[in-house]
Parts: sequence; structure tokens; C-alpha cells
Amino acid sequence: MLKIKRLCFLFICTVCFMGTAQAIPGTHTHFAAFFNNGTQTNFSFPDTVMGDDIETPMFKRGAEMMLFAHSVTIQDGDVVSLQNDTLREVDDGFKDFGLNCQITIHTKNSWQVSGMCETFITGKGKNNQLIMPTAIPKQLIWYKVFEDKEQGMAGYFMKEKGQDFEK
Repeated sequence: MLKIKRLCFLFICTVCFMGTAQAIPGTHTHFAAFFNNGTQTNFSFPDTVMGDDIETPMFKRGAEMMLFAHSVTIQDGDVVSLQNDTLREVDDGFKDFGLNCQITIHTKNSWQVSGMCETFITGKGKNNQLIMPTAIPKQLIWYKVFEDKEQGMAGYFMKEKGQDFEK
């Protein structure tokens, strides 16, 4: 019985002295990449998409989502690395279909993203898409940060305020 009391006491002490997570205001970032699925004639990627739902309007245009990423507690200078790579055996070799990105986020003075994405689709080789410094001035607007017309791919970035957790 004494052992059970000691264990309960240790458990209570541990819970009381553990750090607790608290919600604080912060900025969330989102990145989405799409490819032209070939179902629409005169297809084009828009420069911006309003609101937090990008998948529905892009699907209506004839684009399929390739990658979606969400990050919280963004700070100036953070680099987000994203990858969606399918490796497939074709004719006794391997071919890729995918996307690899490294995006730097700057938050001081004004919001801006930059970086590079490597795009590759089976049979079309690999292309490097430079993400020139792109301002992200408003929340809940998806901004096109790169487009690879040869591969039929584009990437979009959006920010929004939300609750982050900090110890």
C-alpha cells in the first residue's frame, strides 16, 4: 500500500511540475502544388486564388493537387523543405514524377518567400524553378510563387493567423 501511495505522489508531482503548452497567436503557412491533368482546353494557372480552399477551384480549372503542406510557428528566416517524389521502374531503369522544394520565409518588415523547386515528370526530365522573392502581403490569398510551363506544374503559398503552441 505504501508503494502505491508513493507512486501516486510521484505521479502528481510530475504532472504539477511539467511544462504546459499554451496557445499563443502565430502565423501558419501553407504551400500547395498542382499539375495540369489535361482535361481542360486553354488551361492556365491563376496568379492568385482567394480564400483558404485552393483545391476545389483548381480542380474545376483542370488541375490536380500534387502536394499540400502546413507549417505553424513560422519565424523570420525559416526554411521549409517539401518533397513529393514517386520513383517508378520503367524499361529496366527508374523515372521520377514529383517535386522537391526549399522555401525560405522572411517575416520582418514585410512577408516574403523565395527559394527553389525541382520539378520532374516521367519522360520530361528535371527542371529547376527559381522562386523569386515574392511578397505575401495578405492573409487567406494563395499566391502563385512558381510555374513550370514545360512540366505543367505550379506552386502556391498562403499565410493565415492562428493559434500556435509554445512550451
